[in-house]
Amino acid sequence: MNKNPKAVVLLLFSLLLMAGCRGVEDIAMTGISGFKFVGLENSTVRFSAVIGVSNPSSVGFRISELNLKTQVDGNFLGTLSTTDRIRIPAHTDTSYRINFNLSMANMITGASSLYGLSRKKQIKIDLQGYVKARSWLTTKKTEIKESRIIDVPSFDR
Repeated sequence: MNKNPKAVVLLLFSLLLMAGCRGVEDIAMTGISGFKFVGLENSTVRFSAVIGVSNPSSVGFRISELNLKTQVDGNFLGTLSTTDRIRIPAHTDTSYRINFNLSMANMITGASSLYGLSRKKQIKIDLQGYVKARSWLTTKKTEIKESRIIDVPSFDR
């Protein structure tokens, strides 16, 4: 097999250039709205929501994994995840409808907590975990520690 030195140099230069890109560090979640209840199966609540995302960076990426421990008003509910593969283009500020799964730690206490929360006007959500994003040939795992006060949504069917 004949090796082409120009191709090897180009490949190494490309890898160094990509390693130097900051990428997903400047990404920000700008809002949550449009909650829709999808279903309840075993101890998993499925729902969708519209998530606003601002990507001021020059790098587009695709979210490949989401794993967030979720607390609401200080009560641990479970782990939030998604199987959707969301593509976030560079230099955008837009919203995406994303399907979520909330795997509750305990179905009985989780259901009673959700019922109690549905009767409030505002709740404090604490999310802690990670998001994996893929851009070109690189994958970056970004740690998330987010705390927000949000208005309690009414779930549409």
